Formats: sequence, C-alpha cells, structure tokens
Amino acid sequence: MKTGYRLLLVDQDGVLVSEFQLTEYALAQPEAFVAALQESIESVEEAEP
Repeated sequence: MKTGYRLLLVDQDGVLVSEFQLTEYALAQPEAFVAALQESIESVEEAEP
C-alpha cells in the first residue's frame, strides 16, 4: 500500500460509497481530487430519497 491517507465517503447509514487514496500525487493535483470528490458526493445525494 502506498503511503498517504485514505478518505472514506459513507452515506448517512454508514454504508461505504467511495474510497480515495490520498498520495503525494493526488495532493499535488487538488483540482482533480476535488472534482472526483464532488462527483461522488453528488451521486450519493442523487441516490438518496
């Protein structure tokens, strides 16, 4: 496993929705990471009743 951090995105029930590996490379491109995170959050919001 690469060194860095993992960001877990869960819904209100605690169900895993997405997992992101935050490496130096990901952190060096914050725009791409933020765009992927926003996309995941929007898909969760659309799926919730």
